[in-house]
Amino acid sequence: MKIIYTMNVRLFVAVEITEEIRKKLAEFQDELKRVDADVGWVAPENLHITVKFIGSLGEEKIEAVANTIKDAVTHIKPFDLDYRGVGVLPAEKNPRVIFTGVIDTGGVLEKIHERLDNQLMALGAEHEDRKFTAHLTVGRIKTRRNVRRLIENLNSYHGFDFGSEHVAQVVLMKSDLLPEGPRYTKLQGVDLV
Repeated sequence: MKIIYTMNVRLFVAVEITEEIRKKLAEFQDELKRVDADVGWVAPENLHITVKFIGSLGEEKIEAVANTIKDAVTHIKPFDLDYRGVGVLPAEKNPRVIFTGVIDTGGVLEKIHERLDNQLMALGAEHEDRKFTAHLTVGRIKTRRNVRRLIENLNSYHGFDFGSEHVAQVVLMKSDLLPEGPRYTKLQGVDLV
């Protein structure tokens, strides 16, 4: 009897952002770093919109996941996103995540998320109970140090326009959690047609 060992990989589906928007977000992060709050900033090269977090699956399922993504985006045409405004989640009283707003006027990301959420359960991914809200995480607040000043600085970016992009692809990403922070690897791009 031959025993086959498979490795689990952490997977998610994302929309990558343009270099121009990435640069503006990095400048925004640099401004907020001056507040000296205890925030784990997302490295500029890791900035993305998570459409669906899949979680850990056996690497033998990667091809099936990619096919599920292709199926989920069938008949979805390329679309536009605007990156505007900032905020914290879950609320200002107890902020844990700093985000940039993502305006998806056609609700395309939510549609893709719902399809993926339903279809990926067959492969062992968990169903998400919370409602999908398109956002781009730029930092995670670790402690309360200088949080009030951080929120005040954030409020000065209310309605700030980081730019827009034409989205023509979603990507399957692998996440490796390393001591120096996560490393994301693009496994496959799925074009919208």
